[in-house]
Amino acid sequence: MSDVKKCSACGAVMQFAQKLPFRIRGTPGMWKLLLGEWAELGEEMLSLDVYVCVNCGEVRFFTDEKARQYLLKTTPKEFLKKCFNCGKQIPIASEECPYCRARQQ
Repeated sequence: MSDVKKCSACGAVMQFAQKLPFRIRGTPGMWKLLLGEWAELGEEMLSLDVYVCVNCGEVRFFTDEKARQYLLKTTPKEFLKKCFNCGKQIPIASEECPYCRARQQ
């Protein structure tokens, strides 16, 4: 949270709103109903930082290093590209490299 986040829509500085715990994996649907809390044994938590643009209202999510590594590890290779600046693997839809902050073309 130390670096400044800029809104991709209007360029204004975004304001930190909250840390959002986000559950991944685990057991979905009817199994959760049948197994109750036992269904949560396989769940993992990712921490997302939520930023809001005070100018236009855009909301963006940012990850910490642990969440970033987990998401990149589980992302299929066809959904990744190399950052044109630092060469690291990043999601294909990234507008900005999460490592070096370079804008993608």
